[in-house]
Amino acid sequence: MTAFRPKIINFLERDKVEALRQVVQTNRRFVITTHVNPDGDALGCELGLFHALRQLGKEVAILNHSAVPDMYAFMNREGYIQKFEPEQHTALLKQADVVILVDIGEWERLRTVGEALKELKRFTVCIDHHPPNGRAADLEIIHTQASSTGEIVFLLLQELGIKFDLPIATALYTAIMTDTGSFHFTNTTVNSHYMAGVLIELGVDYLGIYRQVYENEKLGKIRLLAELLSRLEFACDGRVAWYVVTREMLERYGLKPGDTEGLADFPRRIQGVEISVLFQELKDRLTKVSLRSTGNIPINGLAQKFGGGGHPYASGAVLEKPLDEVVEEFRRSIEEFYRKNKKLLPVG
Repeated sequence: MTAFRPKIINFLERDKVEALRQVVQTNRRFVITTHVNPDGDALGCELGLFHALRQLGKEVAILNHSAVPDMYAFMNREGYIQKFEPEQHTALLKQADVVILVDIGEWERLRTVGEALKELKRFTVCIDHHPPNGRAADLEIIHTQASSTGEIVFLLLQELGIKFDLPIATALYTAIMTDTGSFHFTNTTVNSHYMAGVLIELGVDYLGIYRQVYENEKLGKIRLLAELLSRLEFACDGRVAWYVVTREMLERYGLKPGDTEGLADFPRRIQGVEISVLFQELKDRLTKVSLRSTGNIPINGLAQKFGGGGHPYASGAVLEKPLDEVVEEFRRSIEEFYRKNKKLLPVG
């Protein structure tokens, strides 16, 4: 019997693939970077590209504004991902022929790395699955139909003839798994499952990765979640649920801002809830809003109303307003938004 081989859908644009091939072939020094507070998709793509470029004999460095979050520390045991320090790393950026930006649609989210790049004007490549919002890169490979940037990098490395060794396979599996919520978010695609299967066949420790990401929470985060659930608020006939994280709460539980990853999704587990929202106080006049939908109501339009954006069912915004003001603004707008979109909800 012939072994079944999954058919992976290649949605890449041929001219973009050839342009990237030319960039890789004609340049030697690369820097890879991503957004502030990187998630598993961002880090996995960085490492996948890092190992692939090294396989081709290139000089590569990964420089991020933020340190690797604790939950993803297992990905950086070799220390390949460095926290950008201007005095120490600006020389690396100056020497780079190409800077690759992954998993980022807004240049502002590059923070210190982005500021340095504006001054240096390096050739940039952006690989992403978010709708673009802001300054364009010299070469953009953006596919919003992908579940994750990891899916796009998977296809690109195939096109470049890269051998998928275990470090590359592990990095890409982590990227795809985390951005699909272990394959249960609405952005999960046929490609997500097919690619995961290929990577597991290459020897990826999928159970180990799952446990590191989802079964390795800090005690403080669990205690924070318990408090948040006790303060959970509802609107729109129980279809919308939200809670609020203050800086004081993070300090009390010994947590950092990045430790709230995943909390925005939790209220969607409640029967009847279609939209969940996490409000997080970052500074006195800086508030982050994370919006999640179960898949019946697109919420990126609501995020845009708050000055943000994102995917139809996973969006967000950062507002230069106090936390209380943002929450009150949300209270006023969600009822109107719900009424306009109520027809999209299933009956019963």
